[in-house]
Amino acid sequence: MLTSVFVSGPDAAPISSAEPGWRHPILVIGGTGHVGAALCNFLLDRGHPVTAASRTDSPVFESSAIGRTRLDVTEPTDTVPLPPLATAVICPWVDNSSGAEPYWIGHLLERLAGAGTTSVVYFSTMWVYGTPADGLLTESTPTAPTNPYSVAHLHNESVLTDSAQDLGFDVSILRMANLVGPDPFYRYRSKVSFVHELVEMAVRDKVIVLRSPPSTPRNLLTRTLLHHNLAAVLDRNVVERRVDILNLGGGSTTTMVELARKVAAMTERYDGAPVRVEHPGEPASQPTFHLDTTKIRSVAGSGTDDLTAELELVLKDIIQNRIPASGTGEQ
Repeated sequence: MLTSVFVSGPDAAPISSAEPGWRHPILVIGGTGHVGAALCNFLLDRGHPVTAASRTDSPVFESSAIGRTRLDVTEPTDTVPLPPLATAVICPWVDNSSGAEPYWIGHLLERLAGAGTTSVVYFSTMWVYGTPADGLLTESTPTAPTNPYSVAHLHNESVLTDSAQDLGFDVSILRMANLVGPDPFYRYRSKVSFVHELVEMAVRDKVIVLRSPPSTPRNLLTRTLLHHNLAAVLDRNVVERRVDILNLGGGSTTTMVELARKVAAMTERYDGAPVRVEHPGEPASQPTFHLDTTKIRSVAGSGTDDLTAELELVLKDIIQNRIPASGTGEQ
């Protein structure tokens, strides 16, 4: 039997499941965000028919083969029909304010079930383990979110776990470290990733001002390693009512000052102008952590994890667009 897949765009045509190299179609919810936009391009290159769901029709992807559908996940009255896709990748916009409504994820999952979705991948955050994170963080480490952002993600994880049983989904919850890599829609952002912000300061101001103590730990997940891990998760056989939680991070933990100095040195190599790093003093004690990624490596194996290459692509974003930094408050 032939299966036609929803694709939009002036040059797009329905894709048949009988075509060579066909892969199952995927709906990326939050498809124009920093994570989602990069995933849409990656999944398309991998051979998946991709539809990006977002609140508005802009910005526009370079490839018209990426389908678009308008979807406001925080609005329960939004009843725009979802395309019939078996897999949904959720890269949520999570409000940092304490006033964010918690109901949207359940409403969305019911709509996905009605559209025939069987597999859901949810991008959560490693900060559900607590801030500051401390010690070895495995998937069985007790969660202790300390801010509205991580509390909201943990709430969504709980709803997903319940929905897997009630609606029969195969759910993969990916607890991400800080993502590093180019952003297809960087020029349109009112808020940018904290790594983009560091590079912006280095290029524009020739000084990187850290708000966090220099020894503040960070685990950095490169875009290429994220793609490698996601591909392995998507290629698994669907298991009804499975809930799998997986840490996604880089191979080691660095510090804010080490990252800032790496960005400064990279920028100096680009234009020859020195870049200095300023930071507050050190606290009396500084917790550190190791994000354990043994479980995802058992699924995906080892992938490319080249931080320098990804930082250079972030620098390219900044040089090509020269947009003043707006900040994220994540340093």
